[in-house]
This record gives sequence, C-alpha cells and structure tokens, in this order.
Amino acid sequence: MKRTQLRINNIQNRGIILACFVLIFISSIKGQDFQFHGQISGWGTGIKTDTGWNKNLGLRYFPQLNYSYQLNEDNLINGEILLNTYYNTDFKSDDFNLKLYRAILRYTSTQTEVQLGLQKINFGPAQLMRTLMWFDRVDPRDPLKLTDGVYGLRYKYSFLNNSILWLWGLYDNNQSKGYEMFSSAPKTPEWGGRYQMEVPLGEAAATVHTRMADAGLFDYRENRIALDGKWDIGIGVWFESELQQSQTTLLPYPWDKMLTIGGDYTFGIGNGIYFLAENLTSMASVKTWGDNVERNISAVMASYPAGTLDNFALQIYYDWTGKNIYQYYLWQRTYDNLIINLALFHYPENGTGIFAQSGTAPSTGYGLQLMLIYNY
Repeated sequence: MKRTQLRINNIQNRGIILACFVLIFISSIKGQDFQFHGQISGWGTGIKTDTGWNKNLGLRYFPQLNYSYQLNEDNLINGEILLNTYYNTDFKSDDFNLKLYRAILRYTSTQTEVQLGLQKINFGPAQLMRTLMWFDRVDPRDPLKLTDGVYGLRYKYSFLNNSILWLWGLYDNNQSKGYEMFSSAPKTPEWGGRYQMEVPLGEAAATVHTRMADAGLFDYRENRIALDGKWDIGIGVWFESELQQSQTTLLPYPWDKMLTIGGDYTFGIGNGIYFLAENLTSMASVKTWGDNVERNISAVMASYPAGTLDNFALQIYYDWTGKNIYQYYLWQRTYDNLIINLALFHYPENGTGIFAQSGTAPSTGYGLQLMLIYNY
C-alpha cells in the first residue's frame, strides 16, 4: 500500500511563520532593501543493490527572504530566512517535508560580525575528510551541499594584523552534529571559540568547544580541542587535528583523536587538472594517548574544466580498515541560472559508511543520479 508521510513540526512551523512576518514587517518600513530569491532542484536516482534496482525521484525548493539596512558607512544590519521544502518518492512511499533551514539576524561593522539564529558554522582547511566537521554534515558528493544549521550566537572579530577571533554559544540543538555519537542535552548551552592567525607561508588556528551530551539514561560533559593549519609551499598542504574527552566512565572509550592531512595542486595540462588528496586517521581509546580502535580513510579528488560550460570531476575514497572503495564520478554543465549534474557512483553495501547522511547523495550500491538545479 502506498503511504505518504508529512513531517512538519508544529513548534518549528510557528517559528517559520513568525520569522517571515518579522522580515516582512521590517521590509515594509524599508521596502527598497527587501529581496526574494531561491533555488529549485529536481533529481532522479537509480541504485542497483543485492535486492535489485531502487528508483527515486525528488523535488526540492529553497525560498529565501533577505532584508538589509545600512546604518551608516561602516555598519549594516541584515536578516535572512530560508525554508527547505521537498517531495521525495521511491514509488512505494512518498515523503513531504517543510522545515526552517536558516533564520539569521546579522550585524556587521568594519571589524566585527555578530550573527544570531539558525545558522551554518564551519571552519578548517580540509575538504573531503574533515576532522573539524563539528557543527555541520556537508557531504562532499552532494551537489546542493545540504546540512542542517545550529541555533546559536556567533561573534567574529577581525584584527588589523589579519588574525580572526570566533566566539559562539549554541542552545537547544537536539540532533547530533558532525561526528557526534549523541545529541546535546536538551535546554543546555554549549560554547566555544577559535583563534586564527597568519604564520609564514600560511595560517594556523586553535579551536575549543564544550557541551553536555545526552546519552539517554545519563548526560556527560564533552570537551574538544583542535589545531589546524594551511600553507602554500608551491603546493597547498594542510592538517586538522582534534582531541576529544568524554567525562564519563560509562563509555568504553572516553578519548577520541582525529587527524586529517592533505594537499592539492593544479597541473598545467590543458585547461588545468586540479588534484587533491587527504587522509583521515581516527582513534578511540581508554587513555588519552592510546589507540584501542583505529580507522584510516584516504580520499582523492580531481577535476578538469572542459571549456567554459563543462566540468568533469571524480572522488575516490578507500577505507583501509574495512578494505572498501567508494567511487563517485561527475559531469557538470553550468549556465547562467541552471546547473546540470550527472553522477555515476559505486559504494560497497557491506561498508560501515564514511559519509554523514544529511544530503541527497546515495550511500550504498551503484548507479547514477541526474540532478537539475535552478537559481533565481
């Protein structure tokens, strides 16, 4: 029997309506600073697994409402509301979803930016295997780069010596973010910061974050500290490293370590072949510097622009622990407002998964996906 699922949270829905009315009211006062635009995308996917072919069709719409008001020459206030609504069917069941995707109120001055609301917070130089994927779950294979936001306040200050200070406080984010095993405890704040500075031939940064994790029957304090850096030495090289402590004796491995190292280079062949490689090592242990459980994943990406409209790209991942290879090949054609993506992929069905499932990219099997993206 065919069934339809409608998933709209009542509380969130009231927040959507209220946020829209706020911006519409403000824009009625200063109508010349009111803008409306969006993105429409549609896709079809065919996946071959051990049980046969699975087919999928989907349509997604992102309406976006923006308002900006120039206080003076150096100070600006602007707001942004973005909804995520989609319909998806596998010809056995249908799924319709409407939710608030972004809702941001932002104040900027010459050296300061303050951002409040449902927002995306990400940082670090890695592109494929991101140790510093703390607050988002962007899948590098996803053409839309979808990820849920976090509710919070973020402060950013740019010093005259080009160093940057970030401070943030998050609240009431009840879903797991990044690599988190458990979501944050309800109605509890989490906070952190990042300091980024210039170093010879590049830049380096230190980042910290702390929160209460909700493990069901118990909560525990989770602390993270990270270092990262990026340099241009003829080729681009970078690293991201993290040490995480779970302050509880109820988890078998309370210490987690992650390290990403990577590099990229553009070869002067034809229009230029861009090549990138990264390796992620993760370790879980009973003691701080142990390695009771270790996993290594290597990734490469290459792209080649064939003229002004077409681009060819590939991403290949190898899980050294599970001995699995993940392959993704893409042809993309870009017009002024329209993007056409055709992807071929092959992912092992017995793999333990290396991607966070928050976007539209498949996770197992092999097949193809055609996606059209229109921006207005």
